[in-house]
Amino acid sequence: MQHNFDVIKDAFKKAGIDVKKAGFSITEYSLNTKLSFKFNNLDEFLFFLNLTHQEDTKRIEEINTMLIEAGIKPESFFYVNFFKQKIAEL
Repeated sequence: MQHNFDVIKDAFKKAGIDVKKAGFSITEYSLNTKLSFKFNNLDEFLFFLNLTHQEDTKRIEEINTMLIEAGIKPESFFYVNFFKQKIAEL
């Protein structure tokens, strides 16, 4: 599993995007971008993001909502399509 994470982190580094600041969508399919990755289940994705149920309850609930809205079960595989968040200009 950690090897797969290294591949993902390298892709972010090449794209010049900070993983912690990236936005993402969750789908049942890949968007075929350089920042679209398959995760085997929700627990694996949370592990990648370094989120824990004790400390990050609100963020985990938001991700669960994204899965429900996409019609994906947390124990099933899914794709996370990361993107650089745009900053609103004033």
